[in-house]
Amino acid sequence: MLNPEKTTQSILKKFDTLGEFEKRKIVFWYDKDPTADEEGLSYIREALGEKGIKLHVLDNNFFATKKMLEKDDTESSYLIYSAEAERDPTLNWLLDIQLYSGRFENSRISDIKSEFGVEGYDLDGFLEKHQQFFSSKKRVEPLKRMYQSDWRKEEFVLGFLGVLSSSSTTDLKEIIRKILINSLDENTNTVWEEIVRFELVEEFWDMVNRYFGYSSEEPTLKKLFLSFLITHISRNTNINLKKYKAYTNSLSNECEIFIRGWMDNSKDSGIFDEYCGMLLESDDKLKKYLNTEVQKYDVIDYIEAESLALFDKHIIHKIVDELDNDKEDFDGYLEWIGSRKTKHWYPDFENIYNALEYAVRLYQFAKEFNEENLSDQNLNRFFRNYTERYYLMDYYYRKFYYYHDKDREKEDLKSTREGIEKLYNNRLLDKLLTRWSELISTEMNGRWNIELIDRQDEFYKLYIKNIINRNDKDKIAVIISDAMRYEVAAELQDVLNKDTRGTLELKYMTSSLPSYTKLGMASLLPHEKLEYRNQSVFADSISTEGTDNRGKILGKMTPDSIAINYEELLNLKQNEAREKFKGIRLFYIYHDKIDATGDHSASEHSVFNAAEETISDVKMIIEKLTNFQIINNLIVTADHGFLYQRDSLESYDKVETSSFDKEKVVASSKRFILSEEDIDLMNVHKFNMNYVIKSPSQNELFAYVPQADLRFKMQGANKNFVHGGAAPQEIVVPVLKYSYQKTADLERKGIKHGKVGLAVINASRKITSSPFSINILQTEKVTDKLLPRRFRIALWDMDGDEFKVSDEKLVIAESTSDEAADRQYKVTLTLTGEIENKVYYVRLIDEEPTDIDREIIDPMPFEVDLLIVDDF
Repeated sequence: MLNPEKTTQSILKKFDTLGEFEKRKIVFWYDKDPTADEEGLSYIREALGEKGIKLHVLDNNFFATKKMLEKDDTESSYLIYSAEAERDPTLNWLLDIQLYSGRFENSRISDIKSEFGVEGYDLDGFLEKHQQFFSSKKRVEPLKRMYQSDWRKEEFVLGFLGVLSSSSTTDLKEIIRKILINSLDENTNTVWEEIVRFELVEEFWDMVNRYFGYSSEEPTLKKLFLSFLITHISRNTNINLKKYKAYTNSLSNECEIFIRGWMDNSKDSGIFDEYCGMLLESDDKLKKYLNTEVQKYDVIDYIEAESLALFDKHIIHKIVDELDNDKEDFDGYLEWIGSRKTKHWYPDFENIYNALEYAVRLYQFAKEFNEENLSDQNLNRFFRNYTERYYLMDYYYRKFYYYHDKDREKEDLKSTREGIEKLYNNRLLDKLLTRWSELISTEMNGRWNIELIDRQDEFYKLYIKNIINRNDKDKIAVIISDAMRYEVAAELQDVLNKDTRGTLELKYMTSSLPSYTKLGMASLLPHEKLEYRNQSVFADSISTEGTDNRGKILGKMTPDSIAINYEELLNLKQNEAREKFKGIRLFYIYHDKIDATGDHSASEHSVFNAAEETISDVKMIIEKLTNFQIINNLIVTADHGFLYQRDSLESYDKVETSSFDKEKVVASSKRFILSEEDIDLMNVHKFNMNYVIKSPSQNELFAYVPQADLRFKMQGANKNFVHGGAAPQEIVVPVLKYSYQKTADLERKGIKHGKVGLAVINASRKITSSPFSINILQTEKVTDKLLPRRFRIALWDMDGDEFKVSDEKLVIAESTSDEAADRQYKVTLTLTGEIENKVYYVRLIDEEPTDIDREIIDPMPFEVDLLIVDDF
């Protein structure tokens, strides 16, 4: 029942002011429930009368009422009250009067309209049908935050759905995603239960049909999700999907934007992945059908499809199969892998793709290497070629196994691994080391020396002495990483080059022989002579073993010096480091992760992982020293390298050692024997150690190393990780010179640095269809100082609130080609349904910005001029 006083006050407000051409007010009140009894009406009549307003009851007296208002009394203000609902317009004799009159309502609907500021009566029936929704503040308050004064029925439905799905938006794409995320099964979907309870099911499916072109006699959430997948596949592949044609939605643009938005959503993409897997596992017919159809097509026919992981699985299988069958479309395989790097499922297959990429590169290298004539190279040229190109065989082999070991699905790469092992050992390593051993035999004549190549035992004189003697302010640090072979240092150079503040130069020297830690570490120290005492190496009568002894040797030559373990260095805080290193001009920093891992049978197969950690460790050491402003110039080097082959070496050819007198052996391993005995052996190189051992009291020493990659037959496990021999992998020692420079210094020297530039090069700036293409030019090639750039591209509306009007694509600009044509990227974008014919802007936004400004270039204007578009 009504409250007479409150109702009267509300009615009087309707009569407060007259319009510009009004002489009186007429207000109609259709009290259909009804809420006013005789007593209430009497109170209202009396109160209105005091204000000169008349109350007239409409009780099937339409003609009399019309005559009264338009002829008998044209001056008085009236409240026309009816205890019935308003008649249909065709039967309402008073409709013309109502059109210029006011309206009063005393109902829940009027309260709702008042609360939301809804004008007019068009929504009365709709609000009455859904008035239950407004019965809770938990629903009303979020709806009010979204409400706009121009809302009609559809906007209200979207608002209802937005509240029920906790989307806080009227964006249907966001709403549907939230609903689907809850569950694809209506029986367990709590949001769907609310949609059913508030009678919004019909409106929901109608919107889905109009927005996405989804139509089904018996629509379900699971079918809807499947339709998005099938539509994406149909749009992005040439695969025949006639069996699932009913699931291909007609408005594919909107479907594409919806599915990409979900796949790219950092919070919800995991649920998308889960649904995709669940859908294929629960629908075996669909899974078999798609797998069967995909196998009929070339990879290029589905390279852009990314909704299902099965496309990546087929691409991987295709590369594996072709490598197994000696196919040589290496550039094509690399293009496929490069294309998948920007796709949704790539993170799940990243390790296997990376392993395959390095496998392909190793096969590609092998093809070129096998066509090369090694016989016309002398030892010096061969050594230099290793530092320029041949080291890549070891690099690709290492990187393949690093990612192979990380991948959970190693079985997929079983045949590839077997092929890589044969390729590396039989076609590459064997050929390289056989020729290398021939050159050693013909050119060295028992003396370990490669003409015109710097020797490791001269390291201090070549790289340190002049700097220390130049003046008393110059400083230098030497980072010695045990067993960091040349190819690891080459990768370290690439990693450090990403820090644009440093300039690098990778040089080399030949290690002392045998190529093992004791002799290598001793050779890097300042000394006049080296000698063996028992199995230890002494430099100028001081043992070279241990950090403390090495510090003494440094201090003897350079008083302002220090020898320190890398872990101790990394644990120092800035103030501690500055205090500890005050006045220090020469640093020898010792790092041991590769050798420590490889030299133990239990861990040797983790040596490639240790190489990755070594690169990270050395980078941290350099950053700490330079960031703490302790030193700007550093050299990274090693005591020796290593040989590593993954397969079991149980049946490997081994060199007998029975000819050696054990009493005269000074040191030994599977790759060398150091002995005072002078003998000749088959398949073994012999070198007189007087090239490095200078002590006159020392008995004559000889180093024996097996040819190629053979091992000496010794007790213990047949280790896959070895060093000590004369293979390039063991004796080519890196000397990586790093010089820290401020950005301003690089600019002053005219050195381009940072990331590669980009430019939009479309001939026309008009968009006349969807999808449409944007052509991007990478303006410079990737170099040591110009790094690749990952960026996202989309079309934006920049009038007022900025928002995307297309889907967004990830692009990786990483070309190293000198040819501009090879550095172009064609990106296909899809317009949203909210597009208008006006100017929008293409924006290129850096995914990994180096500063606050993420915009790579100024937003580029493009005019949208759509004549007929089937999706809109």
